[in-house]
Amino acid sequence: MIIYRARYGGVCFGVKRAIEMALKAVKKGKCVYSLGPLIHNRLAVESLKKKGIITVDKIRDIKNKKVIIRSHGIPPALLKKLKRKKFEIIDATCPRVRRAQRYVEKLITEGYYVVIIGEKDHPEVKGLLGYAGNRAVMYSKDLKLKKHKIGVVPQTTLDLVHLNEAIANLIPGVLEMKIYNTICKATILRTTEAMRIAEKADIMLVVGGKNSANTTRLYQMCKKIKPSYHIESVNDVLIDWFECVKSVGVTAGASTPKDQVEDVIDFIKKKYPD
Repeated sequence: MIIYRARYGGVCFGVKRAIEMALKAVKKGKCVYSLGPLIHNRLAVESLKKKGIITVDKIRDIKNKKVIIRSHGIPPALLKKLKRKKFEIIDATCPRVRRAQRYVEKLITEGYYVVIIGEKDHPEVKGLLGYAGNRAVMYSKDLKLKKHKIGVVPQTTLDLVHLNEAIANLIPGVLEMKIYNTICKATILRTTEAMRIAEKADIMLVVGGKNSANTTRLYQMCKKIKPSYHIESVNDVLIDWFECVKSVGVTAGASTPKDQVEDVIDFIKKKYPD
């Protein structure tokens, strides 16, 4: 069995940074509360909970005054509320997400109507919309704009294919468009490499949480090329997938810890030794 392992798969800079900041805060004493899961990976969240990083959905569920803002960021109104209530805030917003937030604010001050391209229910997108107030809209294929000036800001984990399609659909309806390409370089490398591996492998395994938007998007792109399987851990792997298969590609989303990928690769090597 030939195994093609993606070099750029796995936990991204922003998520890794947020986890390190949370663990550092825990070492200083009390547990830390994360507004929403710190990482979109069920197994990783369970592991972090044992170390004192507790996930909550509402401010009222925070039992002490120490709260971490995850890498996706939050709307400014929510940040103000935390400050007003005197919380000790550990802001782990990814610098790349912070940059996208600043671009949204800049576009608003320059008189542009902002279009956010991405997953509408994703926390990063909700945060970006919050920075634009009532002068922004979520992109959809049937969106009809009657605006002279629009500014476009994509989710940092969006792929270039979707960004280009959206821009092509938006151009006919406006006179002026300003685009900030806020897609993270790691996302571009991850998707490009995954598609390259899918071209030469017989099947693809995409490792990551089922609630991870970028992992799901990676899986959807791979399955257009070769039979692909989205798995959370080695426990999801079925032997039937490897019948008449000589090579397998393994990649992972931005919320997948290295050990989960290693477990999958070790499983394949043990079942199909050289």
